[in-house]
Amino acid sequence: MSEIYATVQIEKLEAKVKIVEEKEEGVVIDRHLITEAKIEYEGTPAQLDKVLYALKAGHRVNVTLATPQFGLDEATVEQKEPVAVP
Repeated sequence: MSEIYATVQIEKLEAKVKIVEEKEEGVVIDRHLITEAKIEYEGTPAQLDKVLYALKAGHRVNVTLATPQFGLDEATVEQKEPVAVP
């Protein structure tokens, strides 16, 4: 699979989460967390054309959100032990 890169400077990011239940004969058989992300950026929709065409074609799209500040202050990042959830 080829990779598509699109870079935009995000002005605003909103996220909403909901639980969707799968039911069979009125009984819940599975639950899924669905996260909706809304971004705003200054620019035209053409900056995301390749991404939009991939979505329209039914391809799975992975998104990476990055900021230049990620690597600035690594000394203060607290390392925590992983926790097992039963």
